[in-house]
Amino acid sequence: MDPYCTITFKNNKYKTKVCDKGGKKPKWTDEFTLEVESPTDEMTLRCWDQDLTTSDAIGFTKIKMSSLMINCGIEDWFTIMFDNSPAGEIFISTTFTPKGGNEYENMKKRHDEEVERLRQEAEAAKA
Repeated sequence: MDPYCTITFKNNKYKTKVCDKGGKKPKWTDEFTLEVESPTDEMTLRCWDQDLTTSDAIGFTKIKMSSLMINCGIEDWFTIMFDNSPAGEIFISTTFTPKGGNEYENMKKRHDEEVERLRQEAEAAKA
């Protein structure tokens, strides 16, 4: 078997490299960046076996983005289905980076500084 995967997400299609002679335990190191607008978005991952002239379906799985965003990323196994039966599993590692990066930390720091400034002004007004 010479497997590869395709990912369909919001009308975009991504493809891994073919794992020549990968058999039933292929390994890929491909990385893709997906722009997630909602945790309810869903991607479809399909596994294929590349033959000389065509590709045969191995199976697929649908994954909600929310399950990939937990704790800013996951490493987990997902079941690949073919004809409504499990056909194997695929290990996926993700990293979720919210847009704006560490903006929350910056906003929290500014808030804490403002709270402290107001506390000091209130103390000074009492004196």
